[in-house]
Amino acid sequence: MVKIRLKRQGNKHRPFYRIVVAKADSGRDSAAIEFLGTYNPLTRPSTVTLKNDRALHWLMNGAQPTETVAIILDRAGVLADFFVQRPSAKANYKFLDKRTAAMSQQSVVSATAVAEPVAAAPVAEAAPAAEAVAEEPAAVEEAPAAEAEAEA
Repeated sequence: MVKIRLKRQGNKHRPFYRIVVAKADSGRDSAAIEFLGTYNPLTRPSTVTLKNDRALHWLMNGAQPTETVAIILDRAGVLADFFVQRPSAKANYKFLDKRTAAMSQQSVVSATAVAEPVAAAPVAEAAPAAEAVAEEPAAVEEAPAAEAEAEA
């Protein structure tokens, strides 16, 4: 089986990747069949150079991209061209759909927030607490004065 995947280049803590076509059982940085482009995750936004026609050629011939490469190919528009030619292949790329079953259900927290609007009462409760905090430092300041009088 042939895969389209990333080959790591660059120094320690400075990754730079080449997008390559390689045999599935070969090592990460071993020899590749073909070089398709580069991916630099350190730049903002990430920099990608890609030979779109060659990537589409390998997809049409059965090469399987890894998840990261599939996301890169999707952003470059290569997967859209591939799905036009092979619509049944879209079932294998469900991980690209950001909406999952868990995200489509309403959470308990958001359901209670919608059902119970925030009232003005909690704001009124915060004011007495602030007054109590303001009174405490005054009591602390009086204590040293009382000790000074007792010593004299």
